[in-house]
Amino acid sequence: MDLPAEGLLARALDSLTDIFTLVLDQEQRVVYANAAFLEHFGLRWPEVSGRLVGELVTPVTGLGPGQAALGPIEKGPLYPARTLLTRKIQGKKFVYEATLYPLLDDTPGPWTIGIIRDVTDRHDLESQVRQLDELERNLVQASMDGIIVNDMEGNILIFNEGAAKILGYRPEEVIGKLNAGRLYPRRLAHEIKEMVYGPAYGGVGLLENFETVARHKDGTRVPIWLSARLLYEDGREVGIVGYFKDLRERKKMEEDLLRNERLAALGRMVAHITHEIKNPLLVIGGFAQQLERLPEMPQGARRKLKLIHEEVQCLEKVLADLGSFTRITPTQKIPADLPALVREVAELMEAGFKETRVVFHFEDPPPMPPFPFDPGQIRQVLINLFKNALEAMPRGGQLTVGLKTRQDQIVLTVTDTGPGIPPEHMSSLFTPFFSTKEKGSGLGLTICRGLVEQHGGKIEIDSEVDQGTTLTIHLPRNSS
Repeated sequence: MDLPAEGLLARALDSLTDIFTLVLDQEQRVVYANAAFLEHFGLRWPEVSGRLVGELVTPVTGLGPGQAALGPIEKGPLYPARTLLTRKIQGKKFVYEATLYPLLDDTPGPWTIGIIRDVTDRHDLESQVRQLDELERNLVQASMDGIIVNDMEGNILIFNEGAAKILGYRPEEVIGKLNAGRLYPRRLAHEIKEMVYGPAYGGVGLLENFETVARHKDGTRVPIWLSARLLYEDGREVGIVGYFKDLRERKKMEEDLLRNERLAALGRMVAHITHEIKNPLLVIGGFAQQLERLPEMPQGARRKLKLIHEEVQCLEKVLADLGSFTRITPTQKIPADLPALVREVAELMEAGFKETRVVFHFEDPPPMPPFPFDPGQIRQVLINLFKNALEAMPRGGQLTVGLKTRQDQIVLTVTDTGPGIPPEHMSSLFTPFFSTKEKGSGLGLTICRGLVEQHGGKIEIDSEVDQGTTLTIHLPRNSS
């Protein structure tokens, strides 16, 4: 069966100016090519007629594997829908979308029709869009700040690595699984959304540089600096994007600065008070001791003099603690043996252990070469912590010290079997002058924290009522 060159189908195909069309016989030879095909590829009909389609217009290569020409070189399956081909002519690259399929599905006709479209511009545009999309994704993921996008129902759509570092979640834990409201304390997310719609913080649909808090995965609050913006599509609100900075480091610096300013003022005041009170205390305590030794002193008066002497000693200790608290001594790090220092302090306090029936146990530490720290300051920390443990166990118990190496840190733990600390007191333990002891100055733990932080470390407390208390000290192994 022949295709009349001047027939209705031929005229219809020639009317297609932006679609290049071939008609193939059962041997996949060209029996017809429309005018648009011949013009675009610069061919004449005698050059095309009867040729195998795989021999035409070379070089044409496929964007997928196994494609090499405008049609299959060998007989076999036809191209699937939307097969992409490329061709380079005089430095210009063309991209085509080609499809081959039977011309008549329900007749025994042997012809196959090939439809080829020039999609170069569309392909270039799609490529640019893909590149921009990839660039945008990379910029979002590379940002040190947290970036979160959620729809109008609060479902999280984007959660970058910056947000993961700040809030502790992995992206796969929140995207499509968590509502954005869960990332803030109760009702705060609703208040922030109201601010976005209000004019007070940058205009309607915008929230700029608002200081607030987010909720970490572990439940703690993270201070952040938040900016947010409504997202629109075709004039319709489709979501909210939030950008936020982690303010924990800045807050810590502000607290340290404020604390140092307060310490400086307190130091001047303490120096004056110590000077004015210390000498009278020495006189009172000295006279009380002398009178206490008089043989004719009545027993009742002797007990009162002893109390006077003890109270004078308490006041002297408070003055000494105040001096230590307000006097910031620079840390002098030298390579030293921490296990040996622990044993030295334990030996120093051995009498106290025996008096209170406290059993001291030092867990065998792993091999630990000397590392840089200030032995004098860490000795003061250990003495304070051991004394606190003894005072927590007046009727006996166990005091256990552990030492471990963890990557670039030394981890020291001090655990007692005392009554523990009530939960309501935990947040105030490092507050100056806060004490759960009747005659405590409330400065011991504060001094310990200051000395540990001067080493670039940190100190933590974990306690449970009726179970005991563990203090954990992290010290860096390097000298920075």
